[in-house]
Amino acid sequence: MEWLFIITAVFLVLITEIVNSAIEYTVDLVTGDYHILARYAKDIAAAAVLFASIYAVIVGMVILIPYVV
Repeated sequence: MEWLFIITAVFLVLITEIVNSAIEYTVDLVTGDYHILARYAKDIAAAAVLFASIYAVIVGMVILIPYVV
């Protein structure tokens, strides 16, 4: 069961990174010059990756620290 949580956390990070890249490429395709809403879209997509990464670290710590200690 623990491995299921670890694998899910890893794939969540990978999936959010793929969605982040898709959003960034789409924004770049649609907007030629700087636009504040384009920046917000990219920042929010990057924040999703950050939160998924934090979740993965927490899951890893909760599962692996008892084995180390």
